[in-house]
Amino acid sequence: MDEVVTNEVASPGAGRGVISRLLPPAIRLWLHTQLDHLEGLEFRLEGKDRQILSGHIPQVSLSAQRAVYRGLHVSQAAVTAKEIRINLGQVVRGKPLRLLQAFPVEGRVSLRTEDVRASLHAPLLEQGLQDIFQRWVQSPKDVIAGNDVLEHLTALPPATQLTEIALGHGTLTLIWLIDAATEKHLRLHTHLTMREGRYLSLGQTEVQVGQSGRWLAPSPMDDVVMDLGTEANIYHLAVTPQAIEMEGMVRVIP
Repeated sequence: MDEVVTNEVASPGAGRGVISRLLPPAIRLWLHTQLDHLEGLEFRLEGKDRQILSGHIPQVSLSAQRAVYRGLHVSQAAVTAKEIRINLGQVVRGKPLRLLQAFPVEGRVSLRTEDVRASLHAPLLEQGLQDIFQRWVQSPKDVIAGNDVLEHLTALPPATQLTEIALGHGTLTLIWLIDAATEKHLRLHTHLTMREGRYLSLGQTEVQVGQSGRWLAPSPMDDVVMDLGTEANIYHLAVTPQAIEMEGMVRVIP
């Protein structure tokens, strides 16, 4: 349910009708153009009628039960955007909603295990995992356990071969089935941390080959760091067996 909240007493005038009739569907439509998927959306606009009618929205509070952004899946999202300026005059005339200036969005998102599984092919995360895999493949042969696996692998195994995904206290573990006939598996264990608010690090990573439930010695890998961009400031990242929780701010650029 969409809700419009102001600091003034609501009146049945034309201004209030514009706000309640046009803005919620325009905002909803704009959000759907920015996201790959969105469910359970609820939001409210906060500000005085005269501010909103001028195209200035002091604050929008938004929550969603499921959302997908650039391949990244989240189960819960609760964010607040401030000082938004839009082309309300054009929206009234039937034009699409358009942002007129950059604004900050601050809040919290949660990724459960099934979200992480679905997000493995998000461009950012997939590139980080591919970097780790390629470093492992290119490591000197004498430090790689299970060299024969390299004869069959030229890229990170597809998600269809992923047999296990587990979150721990600060860690992520992925296991792929490489060969069903020989019960050969590939295991990647890594620690997730944030650096300087914008760099997501996969550190203390180990890659192992296993067969029939027995694992060979792990190969330690150098850290892989992924840049979230200058507009991001993630000030809290917590990984538990239940979920990955992130809190921070992202600046939205029109």
